[in-house]
Amino acid sequence: MKMKNWIPKKTFLMVSATAAVFCVVLYLASLFLVLLEIKEIEDYYNNTESQSGKEERARVLKSIAETNKEYIQTLREYFIQKGDEVKFIEQIEEIGKKSSIQFEINSIDVKPNQLKNFKEDITVRMDIEGSWQNIMNFTDMLEKMNFGILVQNISLDAKTEAKWSGTIEFIIFREI
Repeated sequence: MKMKNWIPKKTFLMVSATAAVFCVVLYLASLFLVLLEIKEIEDYYNNTESQSGKEERARVLKSIAETNKEYIQTLREYFIQKGDEVKFIEQIEEIGKKSSIQFEINSIDVKPNQLKNFKEDITVRMDIEGSWQNIMNFTDMLEKMNFGILVQNISLDAKTEAKWSGTIEFIIFREI
């Protein structure tokens, strides 16, 4: 009996090596495609989750706004709306007349808007003159106005025992 040569032929080795290389390339290409598909699925999932999160936050904010509608309206009324400046000045003049003081508005200064701020400050300076009690009544009425007012500075001097004069400076808040 003759034994066949157990050493593979050169062509068989070449075909086997080519098949092995082809299988490795096919495996790597398949792995790349699967990883791309996984990335796509993860992105889609994240976008879906993000969108549903946004919708949930919007629903919660809408619910909170609806629940607190009266409080939000009260807060909005605290700020002078654009265009209501004349109405505000008229109210100050009315309070001055009710308090029986003499007054003159010297300056109205609007501070520039600051980034990410929903309001701007308007500084008002007035010369005032009257009795101590009338000036204190005026200041008290100013502070009790339905607008947001911060009395920043009051400077008074007695001209006579019954007559005081000076300046008052206050800040009003205007919604942007």
